[in-house]
Formats: sequence, structure tokens, C-alpha cells
Amino acid sequence: MSSKPERHPELQSSISFFLQRLLGVAIFRSWRILTFFAAWATAVCLIDEKVHSLALQPTLLTVFGTVLGFVISFRTTTSYDRYNEGRKLWSQIVLASRTFARTVWFHVPEDATGEKFTNGEEGKVRTLIEKKAVINLLEGFAAATKHYLRGEAGINYNDIYPFVKFLPSYDALPRTIPGASICGGAEPEKQDGPSPGHAQRGSGYTESTLVGHRSQSGREGSGDSADSAPPATRVRSHNSLLPSELPPDRSFTAHCARFVCKMTGKVPDLKGKQDNFVHPDSVKNIPLEITFYLSSYIAALEARNDNIKPRIENPTISLLLQSLSDLVGALTGLERILTTPVIYSRHLAVLTAIYCLLLPFQILSTLGWFTIPATVLAAFMFFGFLVAGAEIENPFGYDKNDLDMQFFVHGIIRKELHAITSKPAPDPRVWAFSNLNDRLFPSCAGEKVEPKDWVGRGNDNLREALCDHAKHCHD
Repeated sequence: MSSKPERHPELQSSISFFLQRLLGVAIFRSWRILTFFAAWATAVCLIDEKVHSLALQPTLLTVFGTVLGFVISFRTTTSYDRYNEGRKLWSQIVLASRTFARTVWFHVPEDATGEKFTNGEEGKVRTLIEKKAVINLLEGFAAATKHYLRGEAGINYNDIYPFVKFLPSYDALPRTIPGASICGGAEPEKQDGPSPGHAQRGSGYTESTLVGHRSQSGREGSGDSADSAPPATRVRSHNSLLPSELPPDRSFTAHCARFVCKMTGKVPDLKGKQDNFVHPDSVKNIPLEITFYLSSYIAALEARNDNIKPRIENPTISLLLQSLSDLVGALTGLERILTTPVIYSRHLAVLTAIYCLLLPFQILSTLGWFTIPATVLAAFMFFGFLVAGAEIENPFGYDKNDLDMQFFVHGIIRKELHAITSKPAPDPRVWAFSNLNDRLFPSCAGEKVEPKDWVGRGNDNLREALCDHAKHCHD
């Protein structure tokens, strides 16, 4: 019995990529609108053919079409500017994370505790733990920024919780970003129960601010002082955490629930399933809280510097502060994009609908039954740009054309930070004098000379070789 041959993995990847790109085309977001205008144009043609002539003079067709096209183009350009700015700011987060991690790992001495221990290795171990914890916070910052921009409250996600569960929370920080909701932007009805700082999710997860701390007496830890000992931590198993991405439920039931919510303003009971897309009406700025602890690490290095051997030079501290400032600046820029609405969006949508409704009457006498596909094509052009602009207006969600923040966090930042911390800082006395480094002049086809041989030949001989290389080896 012959089995069905498996597709080549590269072919499967290509097909998947093609389908993903195909689903990102605006026609899949506006097919309901196109269906409506197709039915509308058909009705106009039937009435004109069977009942009474509905043809109008196309006097305003050209003028209104030109103006409408210009305004839609401007609106789409505005949305793309926001999309492009969001991508630049995420690049800034990647750059700042690389710089901060490299500086901490390479330029902070092996023993940066500034204390003397009976065990000579304890200072080095403590410093290594500090370095790794701080670099982990960079990954936590990126992941928290991703969830923050999506309105996903709390820290109980598998890409945040392990990095920040031990940090006391700054409870006085305001809530700034609207939470994601079932109504597609409307605030969910407030429920009785936990305080806003610990909003309860439908499945029983607790949305803590930065950490779900409680003391043994049951009183919540205030986290007002970073120097105070953190309260007892309520540890969660990894299996109880939410996944790193929570795309909205696009099932028929979820669409019906969203419709009911928009009509009534109340979140319907979906027997616990609303956890996929219901969040508190606002979320705390967890990424900003993480930067406070990054800043506290820099401040601690400055305070210990007189007792650290060798001292940490001022340029190193300045570079750490600049990288941290870049992280906060990128976060602030992303908040600006998210909280700044695009003006006249609804007005433009109404004008576009009116234009497409009147279009069949103006082209009916010229095109006849071809009015139907012409109207659909015009609606696709105008509403396609509107839908595409609305999709990239907020590029931080789960739409097909949104920024791939999951890749930025897990595909770039996480892997690079793990690679940096996988080895101690390279020593040039080791790699520069390796026996394999026998091509100081790789562009020339000269002899292979190992570093130890150059040392034996002396400084003048090496200088002469450098001069000959500059004269004869230009290609």
C-alpha cells in the first residue's frame, strides 16, 4: 500500500508564507463591504432595467473622486508613518538592549560587589548573578513592552514572569494604556472583586502589577522601597502561566460576543472563554518599572565604585545610562503612537461610503451591467486603502500586517542575550595570539606567519611588513 508522499519542508514553508501574505491583502478585511456594494450596484441596475431609469449626470464624479483619493492617500500615508516609526523604535530597543548587555557583561569587573568575603570566589559569583539578572531584565523589558502595547495586563505570561517575579511593585504608577477588550476597544464593564492592581481574569489568573507578592500575614506588599526585603513570593508553576501571545478569538462565537458587547456595552458570559480577549480597562506600565531596577543597578555600581578593583570608568557608566535612556525613550515613543488617534477617520469612512453609494448612478448610463464590477472595484480601491491604513494605524496587535514583535523579543533580543552570557568576556591575549591567526594580511597571498613568530621577529620587522602590505596589496 503506497503512502502519500510528504511535501518538501521548503515547499511547505513557501506555501505557508504565500498564504500568510495572501491573508494580509485588504480584500480579506473588506469582503463584507465589497459584498454590500455588489448587492447595491445589482439592485440599482435591476431597478434601472425593470422599473425606472436611475442614471445621473457624472458631473461630480471626477472632482469628488480626485479629492477623495487624495485624502485617502494622505490618511494611509499617516498610518504608514506610524507603522514605520514603530519599527524604528523597536530597532532602538534592540540596539539599546545589545549595548546595555554588552557593556554589563564585558566592562563591569568580575568582582563588582565592593565587599570582602571570606570565600574569595563569593564576590565573583555574586557579581555574575547580578549581571545575569540585569541582562534578563532586558529581555523582560522587551516582552513586557510587547504585552503593554497590546493592552495585556499583568505579568503572568511565560515570557515575563520568570524575569520579574522577585521584584517589588511600584503601586503608585498610573495606568496609562487602555486594556484590550472583547468589544474591540471599548472598556469592559467593571466587575466586583479584586482591586484594579490585581484585576481577575476569567480563567482565574491574577493580573498582578509587577509581582503577585503577599506577606505571610496576607497583606499585599507595597513595594515602596527598593531597599526593603521583598515579601514572600507566591510562586506559579510554568504550566499555569499564559502564553507569550494571546491572539483574539476569531471564531463565530467570539464574533457574536463582540457584536453583543458593542450593542449592549456588556461582556457576555462565554463560560470562561472570555479570558482570551478580556483585560482590565487599563494596564500598568510594567516596562517602565523594569527600567527603575536597571537604573538601580547602575546607581549601585556608582556607589560601590571606590571599592571596586579595577574601578568602573566614567565612560562605561555613561554608556549604561545612555542605553537605559534609549530604552525609556523608545517606550515613550511607542506610547505616543498608541495613544495618538488619527483624525477624521470616521468622517472619511462616511464620505467614502457616500461616494461608493452614488457611484452606480453616475456610471450606469455608460457601463450598463458592467456597473456592478466597476462599483466593486472602486469600493475595493477606496475601502481597501482605508482598511489597510486602519490596520497599520496601530501596528502592535495581532493583524497579519502588524509588526512581528514576537520575533523582535524572542527571535532577536532573547537569542542574542543568551549568546552574550554564554561565555565570559573574550580575552584578546587568547584569541589574538591563537595559532590560527596566521593571516595578519588576509588580502595578500603571502606566507602564513603565526603571532608567536611575529613576536620573535620583533617590532621593526612587523612594521616593515605593514608598510609593504600598504604598498603592494590594495585589492
